[in-house]
Amino acid sequence: MPDILHRISIDAPPQRVHDLIASTDGIARWWTGRPVGGDHTAGGGFQVYFGQAEQPAAVMQVVADTPDRVVWRVTDGPDSWIDTRITFALRPTGRGGTTLLFTHAGWREASEFMSGCSTNWGAYLTSLKTGAETGAFGAYPAGEISRWDAAPSAPAETEEPAMSGNIEIITRFEHAFRAADQATIDELCDPGLVDHNPAPGEEPTLSGFKQKVAGFKAIFPDLEEDLQDIVASGDTVATRWVVAGSLQQDFMGIPASGQPIRVEGMNFYRLKDGRVTDIWTQFDGVALMQQLGAIPA
Repeated sequence: MPDILHRISIDAPPQRVHDLIASTDGIARWWTGRPVGGDHTAGGGFQVYFGQAEQPAAVMQVVADTPDRVVWRVTDGPDSWIDTRITFALRPTGRGGTTLLFTHAGWREASEFMSGCSTNWGAYLTSLKTGAETGAFGAYPAGEISRWDAAPSAPAETEEPAMSGNIEIITRFEHAFRAADQATIDELCDPGLVDHNPAPGEEPTLSGFKQKVAGFKAIFPDLEEDLQDIVASGDTVATRWVVAGSLQQDFMGIPASGQPIRVEGMNFYRLKDGRVTDIWTQFDGVALMQQLGAIPA
């Protein structure tokens, strides 16, 4: 029997990739573009819907769900999909990334439909890759490179390209933020930037924000960010992130001894004419202080 095979290199840890594959919320982000029915648990099942359809396009049984392997069996859907198996095998790489080996196996015969499905799987796996790496997904209908309708896709609303552009801007900004890349911060920020959560003693201005960024980079020089989600609506972009590093300079009276930290948080941005005008930051300050030994865990 012919199979569809894809190999994807993803610059994100296997756990992040697994969580996007093995959850109904994750599947909606990188594949369907709308809520998924059912529950993704081993032995259970879920339904995928596309567009405005009221009936599921396919029903999946979760055959296996382990940290390095997820397997679905198609129990309902297109005739040529019935009883096929979709497998996601995850291998860690030496640089903290993931190699994804994808198989859609058990097709009764090779066909034009199978070729089209292979093309679209490639597009949606690319959506999974970019989403895991940057938070910018390309779910349905963006992944329908091979369509079965005669009419072309409807043109996107004018707001959608703007939102996509804002996501790209904030993705760059988040990397510049953590790297203390002052030149890129200047490029992407409006001169009248307002930092709504300035560091103690700093002004809520662009200059004060840049000093805050430089200060954190000096205190946590090995800080790395896992940008887990990024969502845009109009002129606003929200990010959810996890940062990890170690304390290398005294911080708020806490002596530095290389204490490791891992902190979760969110940023909210407002943009105008492609530049950041406002920033709000929220993070788990209690967890940070506990990890630094300043307060009891």
